[in-house]
Amino acid sequence: MPADYDLVILGGTLEGRTAAAAAAGYGARVALVEPPGLFLQRQKVRYLLRGLQQLAEGCYRQSVSSWFQHPDSSTGLPTEAFSDRTNTLSQMNWAALVKWSALAATSQCPELSVAALSRRGVDVVLAMPERLSRRQVVTVANRQLKARAVLAAFGTVPHAAGVSGPGHLSRPVPTGLEQLLPLARLPQQIAIWGESFEAVLWAEALGSLGVTVTLISDGFLAREDSDAREWIRTSLSAAGIKLVAVENFSEADFHALADTTTLFLGRQQPALSLPDFIRRAPHPGSSPPFHHSPETHSPETHSPETHSPETHSPETERGCLLANARLQTSQARVFACGSLLHGECVHESVARAEAQVAVWNALFIPRRRVDYGAITQGYGRFVRVGLPPEFAIAGRTPDLSQGYSVWTASCANGADLSRVSPQPSHCKLICQRKHIQSIHLLGDGAEHLVPRLESVIGNPVRTLTMGTRRSPIHPLSEHLDNLITIAARKAQPAEWQPGHWRRDWAENWFNWRRSR
Repeated sequence: MPADYDLVILGGTLEGRTAAAAAAGYGARVALVEPPGLFLQRQKVRYLLRGLQQLAEGCYRQSVSSWFQHPDSSTGLPTEAFSDRTNTLSQMNWAALVKWSALAATSQCPELSVAALSRRGVDVVLAMPERLSRRQVVTVANRQLKARAVLAAFGTVPHAAGVSGPGHLSRPVPTGLEQLLPLARLPQQIAIWGESFEAVLWAEALGSLGVTVTLISDGFLAREDSDAREWIRTSLSAAGIKLVAVENFSEADFHALADTTTLFLGRQQPALSLPDFIRRAPHPGSSPPFHHSPETHSPETHSPETHSPETHSPETERGCLLANARLQTSQARVFACGSLLHGECVHESVARAEAQVAVWNALFIPRRRVDYGAITQGYGRFVRVGLPPEFAIAGRTPDLSQGYSVWTASCANGADLSRVSPQPSHCKLICQRKHIQSIHLLGDGAEHLVPRLESVIGNPVRTLTMGTRRSPIHPLSEHLDNLITIAARKAQPAEWQPGHWRRDWAENWFNWRRSR
C-alpha cells in the first residue's frame, strides 16, 4: 500500500521530538502526532526539578555563610545555622517557581519547538491519535496518516491505581508530579513511592528545602552497583530523608501517610493504550482506539510470542512494551523508544540514543542496536558510565576467572566550604582484563565529567591517567576527577617493581651517581 509518510511518530516526549528532528535530518517525510499539551507538561515538571536543585544549592551556600557568623552567646553556635531550611520553605513563593518552570519549558530547547520542527519539514499534528492499524495507518480526528513505519514515543504516566498496604488497605495514588503544579504552597510533608533515580533526585531537592520526605521503595536502585547504591542511601540518610522498604512498611506507617501528599514515581503505564497486535502476537480483529490514562497493562501479561529470537537488551524486557535489540515490537514496522520500553522515566541520554537508533532502523535497514554500555548517565552528584556486571549489582566479589578487578578511591571532603556538613566523594572503577568495564562516581560536579567519560568504556585503563584531556574540566569537578586518576593508577601495574627494566635502569643510574 502506498504511504504518505516515511515515518509517523506518536510523540509527546523529549525522545519523540528528538526522533522527529533526526528523521527530518535524513530527508525523510515525517509526521509527529502529539496529544495537545503533553510535551509541555512534561517539560514543566523537568524544569521544576531543575529549579528546586538550583534553590537547594543556594541554601547550602547560605548555610555556610550563617555558620561563620557571630555565634549566639548562650549556645556558642551561629544563630541562623539551623533555621535556613525551615525559613526557605516558609518563604518560598511556590507559584512563582511553577510559573518560572512554565516559562523555561517554552523557551528552552528551541531546536525542538513546533515552529523549528515545522521549518525542517516535519508535519506536526497536535491532536489526540484515535487509532493505529496493522498497516501503519494512524487516524487523527478526520484525517488518516499512512506511513511505512511508526515509532511509538509517547512515554508513560503513573498508574492511576491504589497502593495496597498491610491488611489489604488501599488509597488512591495521585497522578504523579503534575499534582504539584496547581498548588499555592509546597507541602510540609511529602511521601515518594519509587526506586528510580527520578525519585532520588526529587527526594534530595525537596528535602534540601525543608520538606519532610519519606522515600518508599521496592528494591532501591536494584539495577545499580551495590557500592554506589549504599553511597546514595547514606547520602540520603545524612540529608534527613527517611528511607523505607515496602516489605518493612508497617500498618502504622501506612496510616501515618493518610494525610501526606504522595508522589508516585515507581512503575508506570503507557500514556496511550496500545493495540493488542503490538502488545501481544498479532491476531484477527480490529485495532482498539487510543485513550488517555488507560488501564494498567502489566508486563507479565504479555504473550511470550512477542519475544524475538535475537539477543534482547536487559532494558527492553521489563517495561510496558517488549522490543528486540533493534527496538522493533512484535510488528516489524512498528518501533518504540524511551520510557515506554523501561516502564519508568529514563535518562535523557538513553532516550536520545534510543530515538536515534529507532529512527535509523525505521527509515533504512534495521540493523543498528542500542549499546547501553556506552551511554553515560549523569544524575546530579551521581554518574554512571557503562553497565555494572552482575557480581557488582549483587555485591559479590569480582570474578577473577573472567579477569575482573575493582578499584576504589574516596575522600571525606573535610575542606569543602560549599556545605555546612561536607558530603564525601567516591569513585569505583570496574575493569576486565585491564580494560574499563564501568565507572561509578558520587560527588559534587560529577555531572560535569560526562563529556570526558562519554567514550572510555572498553578502552585500556591507562587512558584515564593520560595528561591530554579531550575537554576542559569544570572547577567543581577537579576533586572528583583526581579520584578517577587515583583509582586508575591503582589499576595499573607499578612501573618501578623489581625486575622491570625501568626499575633496573633507575637503580643502576642512581648507584652510579652516588659513587661519583
